[in-house]
Amino acid sequence: MTRDRRPVFWFLWPRPDPSAPVDDDYVQVRPLRIPRRGPFRWALLLIGTVALGATTGSAVLAALAAPLTPGAFLGAAISASALVLILRGWVVGTHVNDAGVTVDTLWRRRFVPWPAIASTACVERTGPWLGLPLPVPARRVILTLDDGETLPTHIYSTSPDLFLRPEAFDMACQQWENWASGR
Repeated sequence: MTRDRRPVFWFLWPRPDPSAPVDDDYVQVRPLRIPRRGPFRWALLLIGTVALGATTGSAVLAALAAPLTPGAFLGAAISASALVLILRGWVVGTHVNDAGVTVDTLWRRRFVPWPAIASTACVERTGPWLGLPLPVPARRVILTLDDGETLPTHIYSTSPDLFLRPEAFDMACQQWENWASGR
């Protein structure tokens, strides 16, 4: 009697039902990130996460060994703030699905349904360098909404995902155009 073996953490990799119908009613519900995280973003996030884990662990052990002081409270506040920023840094990006576009920045999340997008364009303008507020010349995908508001995406040539990788930028723009044209 042979049975397919399930991995230990099978719920992390669900398999689609092979007998399920795939037709016009198929809907992409899970948001897909455009573009994927690049090497600079991975390096920054991994180094930041490891450094935060090490410093937070050291701060907790030091706080447990000493009496409570204002410095301990200040350290806890700084660690908690850094934890929120690192966790939010893992989420930052432009995500698409069949319902619309979600642009996650460090401080807010903006969802725009596809019918509310009037046009999209890849324009030459200044953009942040590696996500920092240092304006440099860059190519960036900009959404124009029905009400005339413009919404910049995370698809830009100097982003931590696409910096020094022009082919990856072109592929991200093509991936975006495929999603935008299908709506």
